[in-house]
Amino acid sequence: MKNGLYPFGKIAKTHGYSGVLVVVSDRPLPDPPHRGGSNELNEIFLIIDGLYVPFPVIEFTLLTDTSAHIKLEFVNNQTDAVKLAGCEIFSTMEPSDDCPRSDLDQWIGYTIHDSKHGKVGVIQKVEDYKGNIVINIVYEKKETLISFFPELVTNIDDDAKILNITAPDGYF
Repeated sequence: MKNGLYPFGKIAKTHGYSGVLVVVSDRPLPDPPHRGGSNELNEIFLIIDGLYVPFPVIEFTLLTDTSAHIKLEFVNNQTDAVKLAGCEIFSTMEPSDDCPRSDLDQWIGYTIHDSKHGKVGVIQKVEDYKGNIVINIVYEKKETLISFFPELVTNIDDDAKILNITAPDGYF
C-alpha cells in the first residue's frame, strides 16, 4: 500500500474504438467491483508521469478471474485509450484474502503427457474464458494454448503431478 492505494493491475491494451481498456492482474479481480456492489469500485488511479491520476470508472466487466474490460470517464476513443496502455492501476480497495485463486490454478505445475507425443510440457497458466478452459504450456520452446475439456483427460496422477491426455490430431 502506498498513499492509501493498493495495486490493482495494469492496462494491457485497448479494446475496440470507444476507449474501452483491457485490465490484467496477477491476482483475482473482485466480482462485482462496480457501483453499488459490495466491492465498490468508483475510481481507479493510473500512474502517469510518476503521478497518481484519478479516473472515475464508468463500467467494469470481468473477462476471466484476472482480466477485465474497463471504461473510464474522459477516455472516449482509441486515441485517448492508447496513451494509457501499460499504465499501472491502483485503487482504494484493499486486496482481500477471501478472494481465492481459481480452482483451475491447482493444475499449474502439472506435466502434460499425450498418448501420441509423450511429455509435451508443463502447465504454466490456466485461464477460464467464459467457460472455455485454456491451458498454457511451453511445447518445443513455444508457448502453446490447449483448449481443455474433460474428455481430453485419460488419467491424473496427483502425486507425480502428471495429467495424461489424448489430444485430437493437430494439437501438437
